[in-house]
Amino acid sequence: MYEAVIDIFEIPEEARGYIREYLTEEELKAIEAMGRELHLPGKLEELLAPIVKDPAGFIKAAYARGTFNKAEEDGVIYFRVANFYRRLAYFPSYEPEVYEKIPPEVRKQWDTWYVGVYAEGAKPRLEVSLQDPTQLIENAFFYTLEETLGFLDELDVDEFIIVPCNCKAIALNCKDTKPRNVCLQFHKGINSEWDRGHGEVINKEQAKELVRQANKDGLMQTTEAGEAICNCCGCCCYPIRASELIGAKGLWPKKMYDIVWHEDKCIKCGKCAKACNFGAFQKDGKTITFDREKCWSCTICANHCPVGAITLEKAAPAAPATAVASGV
Repeated sequence: MYEAVIDIFEIPEEARGYIREYLTEEELKAIEAMGRELHLPGKLEELLAPIVKDPAGFIKAAYARGTFNKAEEDGVIYFRVANFYRRLAYFPSYEPEVYEKIPPEVRKQWDTWYVGVYAEGAKPRLEVSLQDPTQLIENAFFYTLEETLGFLDELDVDEFIIVPCNCKAIALNCKDTKPRNVCLQFHKGINSEWDRGHGEVINKEQAKELVRQANKDGLMQTTEAGEAICNCCGCCCYPIRASELIGAKGLWPKKMYDIVWHEDKCIKCGKCAKACNFGAFQKDGKTITFDREKCWSCTICANHCPVGAITLEKAAPAAPATAVASGV
């Protein structure tokens, strides 16, 4: 029944039985009518007039939902059909009550599919980065809390928006233990959440307070220069999970420091273990252990230690490699 939509919207097998949950009847008809072509806004309104009551309002809503994308060619803005991958970045974040009614085993399949697609897309960039570590897989770095606050101070930006973390919204691995509405965005270009009409607008001081609170809540800071500051967790974060799949730990998100644990100064309070997103620090009774192999150098442990028993050393540049790690 939905063969054309499945093809145009690039819907994977795992999601075909639930099309009516994430696409409306009008969206289904619009996708089939639009195909894969670019459409000028006025022309698109004419095309959709026989299908929807309010074409302009429908286009705006479909863009907000991630069903449509914008494209720019020679300074002209067009609309086009997006795909299931894009829609899934918005559906759980802004319609959680609908998303969470989908059976858990199905949501898990979508989550696995999503991270797999993300990882697969990063493989060519990993090959380049392995040969030349100055080339980033993605413009994402682990920053300390202090560096993140400094980064905010230096930005020539007065307004930010708070948006739900789509990693947490899709994966739901820490739904009841970590806050979700924590990501800061300041990129206003086409296809951004800002341009789609999402988010709560806040000022710079409010943005800094959000980052401080997120860090207290055990969320790591990854900074994507020019676009966003993510406050995420090790169990949901798509860059981290995709990086693990393709063997890009340390390169994506880029680690800036090595963690140094001074066992002789440790008072065994366990705050490092509570803050660590990867189980690198563990507390067993009165014993603290540190497993460097599990550590991603996110740095959150250092500012959670009350006695300075954890310090940071600038990470040495990675040596060029000769092969891409196997992944999905």
